Amino acid sequence: MDQLVIEEVTSRSAVERWQRLAQTCAEADYINLPADTVQELYGRIASDRIDNRFQLWLGCVGSTPVVLAEMKLPLLDNLSNAVIDIATHPAFRRRGYGKAMLEYVTERAKAEGRTRLIGEISEPLASLDPAPSVPGVAFATAAGAKPVTSEVRRALKIDKLDDDELARLRDDAVAHSEGYSLIQWAGSAPADLLEDLATLMARMVLDAPLEELDWEPEVWTPERYREMEKRVVAGGQERLSTAARHDESGQVVATSDIGIALGRPELADQWATIVLPEHRGHRLGMRVKLANLEFLRRTRPQVSLINTWNAAINDHMVSINEAMGFRAVDRWREWQLELSTASRVD
Repeated sequence: MDQLVIEEVTSRSAVERWQRLAQTCAEADYINLPADTVQELYGRIASDRIDNRFQLWLGCVGSTPVVLAEMKLPLLDNLSNAVIDIATHPAFRRRGYGKAMLEYVTERAKAEGRTRLIGEISEPLASLDPAPSVPGVAFATAAGAKPVTSEVRRALKIDKLDDDELARLRDDAVAHSEGYSLIQWAGSAPADLLEDLATLMARMVLDAPLEELDWEPEVWTPERYREMEKRVVAGGQERLSTAARHDESGQVVATSDIGIALGRPELADQWATIVLPEHRGHRLGMRVKLANLEFLRRTRPQVSLINTWNAAINDHMVSINEAMGFRAVDRWREWQLELSTASRVD
């Protein structure tokens, strides 16, 4: 292996170099899933946010970028965890550059008091068990990491939507959710909703099927919710939201969000969808997701594809997405590496 020089990415010009390598890796490894935009990446590392701190590193041989890494450090909860992503240029794989970057990031994580690394790896959809032929799987296995979750990415092609079927699903959801009304907004949520929205966000970790992932409940407050909104804007993104309010109590009990990066306006991501447990059984999940999709189509006609991820065992949300027209693309697993038991990567 030629000498690898690893440097932290802090300037916008360095982020641009990092992003170009990330895009090259994304084109080799994923389907319809480009790398995050420069504005998203720079917004993450330049912020003084209270919930997470992000760091980027770029490894070069001479003047050629060959390997990259990103690390997210939770600051309010999950203080033992570091969430990482490492990718090597397709032309420079199996030369030890990924190993060197992992060792470097591991030391940075330990210096921050973290004892566990968590990262995602994409595999072909048919991989019910981790596929050793996938480079990322072989790399993670050699490092001593273990797969702890299994998710499936699904995509919704706007031009393939069945409007008659969507109308039927909407009418059915409305009929089952009498006594609830919808609220929609783009950008910042109305101030009077913040307490309820923070409660809903905290439920995401409590209710999502985490399988064997070591992830603690998250503490959400109105202040944290407002900061989340600010970082969406700082990252060059916009957010469309639909919430359901229980008419009798006035409480917001369900919400669904779609995110769009302004630098790639043809693509969107389905973000959170959550319903409070005591209000489930009224088709509120379906209702808010359908209403938010209609909101998107009405106000952001340039979007042609929406990506979403769901735990493979989350049958209820998967059934909603598939009824709407989302179709499976690939499988994603989160891998967990306990630093006290990490192996050397050959």
